[in-house]
Amino acid sequence: MSVTIRVMRPEDAPAVSALADRLVGQDYYPEPLVRAYLKRSRTPEATLSYVAEEGDTLVAFRFVLPPGAWEEGRGKGLTPERWPAPLEDAGYFQSCFVDPACMGQGIGRLLAERAFEDLSRVGARLVVAHCWKESPHDSSRRYLTRLGFEAIAEHPDYWAEVDYLCGGCEQPQCVCTAIEMVRLLDAPG
Repeated sequence: MSVTIRVMRPEDAPAVSALADRLVGQDYYPEPLVRAYLKRSRTPEATLSYVAEEGDTLVAFRFVLPPGAWEEGRGKGLTPERWPAPLEDAGYFQSCFVDPACMGQGIGRLLAERAFEDLSRVGARLVVAHCWKESPHDSSRRYLTRLGFEAIAEHPDYWAEVDYLCGGCEQPQCVCTAIEMVRLLDAPG
């Protein structure tokens, strides 16, 4: 498989939204929200959200928010008092979704490595993420752990206020748990 990683563009919004609908739940990332996160991921130095394509097909995406462009994730729950660097120095891994047909081929790692490089370039010292505790085979936590993240807190019902039909718990009000994880950018991954 030949996959290309590139910066996400506004015209990617329909494909990003469709992939998220299929993988996480209907309306988790409607097109206007995709465009809003893409706008928030821009700095004068870089755009920090990416897509992976196989040929002309979008097979994965990652939203990344730079320091100063976020104060929380999609859900509710954050413990900055446990972080090794302050919020103003932290970037955020908002979401990463890879088409199941392409999983296990290092696409998620490639997206993360590109984000680590760009976050360092814009002055971030820390990356924060929330993973899905109930993910099949604990894949969400295992992925972030392999990238050098450490778990610091759990947040039950993290996505409860997000208006979408959760594909994990299959309820209109998600009852899944998020694990808050952090990684210093100078840490090996």
